[in-house]
Amino acid sequence: MILSIVKLIHAGGADTASRLLYKILGFDNVVFLLSAILSYASMRYERMSVNLEDMADTMFIVGLICMTAASLVLTFEML
Repeated sequence: MILSIVKLIHAGGADTASRLLYKILGFDNVVFLLSAILSYASMRYERMSVNLEDMADTMFIVGLICMTAASLVLTFEML
């Protein structure tokens, strides 16, 4: 959704803020995917459940921080 908004705002070429936003959101997608994979793995493997779930929680928080950073970039880009 955020990418669609950015594309509507900048129908032309991408400036520095847009490139930064795309990089943050791309990294954020990978972080959330890793969080989901680790969470799933923690349910499947009882022996390593606690460690995997802790890593999944950490990745999720990192993803939320990246999403907040992306929204700040988008907000200040629109001003």
